[in-house]
Amino acid sequence: MIIEIFNKKRERFIISAIAVVVAIIAGVMSIYRFPIKLENMAEDSLYHNAGVIPDDIKIIAIDEKTLEHLGPYSDWDRGKFADLLEILNGDSKNTPKVIGIDVVFRGTEHSEEDAELVRVCSLYDNIVIASTVTFDNYIHKGDGDYYRIQYISDENRPYEELAEVVDYGFTNAIFDEDGIVRRAYTQIRSEKSVYDAFAYKIASKVGVVDEYPVYVEPVLVSKPGEIEKISMSDVLDGTVSADYFDDCIVLIGAYTEGLMDSYRVPVDYSKEMYGVELQANYVYAFLNDDIIYSVNEPVRFLVTFVLVAIFGYFALSSSMGRGLIGFIVTIAGYLLLAVLLFKVTSYKLSLLPMPIGMILVFLSAIIYNYMKIQKRRMLEMRNMLFSMAEAMAETIEGRTPYNANHTKNVAKRCMEMLDFINVKHKEKKTQLFFTEDDKRQLYLAAMLHDVGKMDIPLEVMDKPTKLGNREKELRDRLEIISLRIANDALKGHISHSVSDEKRKGIQAFIDNLNVFNCGRPLKDEEWSLVNEMAESVYIDIDGNEMPYMTEDEIADLYIKAGTLSDKERNIMQSHVVYTDKILSHIQFGEHFKNVRAMAANHHELLNGKGYPKGIREEEIDTMTRILTIMDIYDSLIADDRPYKKPKSIKVAFEILDEEAEYGKVDKQLLAYAKELYLKEE
Repeated sequence: MIIEIFNKKRERFIISAIAVVVAIIAGVMSIYRFPIKLENMAEDSLYHNAGVIPDDIKIIAIDEKTLEHLGPYSDWDRGKFADLLEILNGDSKNTPKVIGIDVVFRGTEHSEEDAELVRVCSLYDNIVIASTVTFDNYIHKGDGDYYRIQYISDENRPYEELAEVVDYGFTNAIFDEDGIVRRAYTQIRSEKSVYDAFAYKIASKVGVVDEYPVYVEPVLVSKPGEIEKISMSDVLDGTVSADYFDDCIVLIGAYTEGLMDSYRVPVDYSKEMYGVELQANYVYAFLNDDIIYSVNEPVRFLVTFVLVAIFGYFALSSSMGRGLIGFIVTIAGYLLLAVLLFKVTSYKLSLLPMPIGMILVFLSAIIYNYMKIQKRRMLEMRNMLFSMAEAMAETIEGRTPYNANHTKNVAKRCMEMLDFINVKHKEKKTQLFFTEDDKRQLYLAAMLHDVGKMDIPLEVMDKPTKLGNREKELRDRLEIISLRIANDALKGHISHSVSDEKRKGIQAFIDNLNVFNCGRPLKDEEWSLVNEMAESVYIDIDGNEMPYMTEDEIADLYIKAGTLSDKERNIMQSHVVYTDKILSHIQFGEHFKNVRAMAANHHELLNGKGYPKGIREEEIDTMTRILTIMDIYDSLIADDRPYKKPKSIKVAFEILDEEAEYGKVDKQLLAYAKELYLKEE
């Protein structure tokens, strides 16, 4: 129950962390409007909806028709503009509100035409002429930081005589990173002067205009070519009457490609808008306060962060189907919020960072759920593998009452060793360190290290004594021979003294058979009695021979140590070959790739005299060495072996020390084992 609660809390923490991280990324993107080009395109499509500029804003175009009638623009004199102004303002009762000439009149040769333009402009106060300014920057230090400040270093205003009698404003365009003109200048104030933008100056002459920042983003109402325009030549020759422009805002400017005054604008990427059209849109925006404002960076971040974080937690903790529905609903809701906010307040939200954050969350949810499925499958496979190993261990132990706990004990001791060494590593007393994957691999190898014993005959694996099942047969035979010798004495075939001596020798052997039959090495006097019995043969009165012991029994009793003959020992040692063969059929996967080798090599020794392969030290990894030591150690102290008494922990390590001196096991790992287990004793 506690583990389940911990896992749920851990999962909620992971989900929350992913949601917060993605939300922060999306929030930062909203601050920097990333990806800026795509963000610009999205905002243009939503916030710059083209409409119709009212009829009271009109354009008099210097178009192809005008150039055909008046000649190339480079050959014009300024008297033509003087004529146009007199026509428009000729009737004092029917004049335009403002006439804006989007032409920069630089310099003069003091010609009559220049003077005429000055004279005409001096008669009327509704004229605004274009200028341009040159911007520069300087570095200002304040409050410990450096700031780059932009200022106007020069103004290309109309020639001096004209500038004294007319209003003028600069027409510099502001290009964004993608080459689109979205923003417009309003006013630039300095300590010495105030510089009005052309459109802002015109709007200010028409009505009261709000004070704005240095530059703003006006809504462009019309698309290129949609504002009503009249050819300048039609006004000059009277084709269009001056009355047509009564009480209007009239803008005069270039309206042909040859004059190179056109710009790419957000309402239509397919064609450029002439500068005079752009100024007309600006004038309308200033008069109607039709300005787009950006929500400040902290608010953009907060809105994006909150929405993405909430959706992220929902998507990561829900099914994919519900997550997809939430994804669609949240994005639709956000776009609706952006539209309503803009309609009500003229403030715009960043459009793409939030959906991109949602997409990142959704992708994170897909990846997270996939990883959960994979993890669950991996845990299922791991549990299945471990349960299979435990089932095999139970099968081995179920075959025999001996070694009943050996496999589990070895696995347990291997885990204790790894944990102990990791503590040493934490204390900076060893470079060795084992991961959780290492632990699982060694545990599985320990549980499977004797699986090959399933192929070992029980009479070999369970052989508690040298004779094994032959002991009863030998005792019965010797009893029969003893009776026959006694019978021969009764019948007078041999003397009673000879009979008694032979029977006494047989009985002495039978009385000590348990000693001869055990796994310990025999003493010299014990060997002499065994040799005597091995060489003795009973011969009856008919000359038939009956050896006291068969060749197999003699071979068994001649085993110097242990209970297995060389043949049986080879059979028993073959269990590691069978282990390797059995495990070769199991697909362990990447996480358990070393299990088979560790299990199959646990009887290999560092000096190359182990079995079955006789591999050398450099081919035996650390965890296999630990498995070898723990296998020997548990066998020495085991109390469930009928053929030997359990060794004490101290004696067991004395034996292992000898093995280490002979170069069989790892001295350093043995030292850790002694430090761990000797304290128990």
